[in-house]
This record gives sequence, C-alpha cells and structure tokens, in this order.
Amino acid sequence: MSIKSIRNWLNLLFMLGAIVGLLVYFMRSREQGTYIILGSMILKFVEAGLRMIKTNE
Repeated sequence: MSIKSIRNWLNLLFMLGAIVGLLVYFMRSREQGTYIILGSMILKFVEAGLRMIKTNE
C-alpha cells in the first residue's frame, strides 16, 4: 500500500469523523462531539506528517 493511498484513507476518515462529530455536537452532547472532532483531527495530523515525507513515487 503506497503512502498516497494511506493519505487518501486518512483524509476520508478525517472528513467522516468531522461530519459525525459536528452532528453529535449539535444534536446530542457537546462534550462527546468535541472528543470525536479531536480524534479526527489526530488523523489529519498523521496525514499531514505523511505528506511531509518526501518519497519518489
């Protein structure tokens, strides 16, 4: 599996997590929604770190 493919999956998971987090934040519990959004932000930081790795692909 290439780094680009991993980055794409991490981006997809980040976007889904952010959407779910916003829905939970506004419809259920602000605290749980915040935790979901923070968890998805960790995925985004990992993706950004992988983007900084220069590879010859």
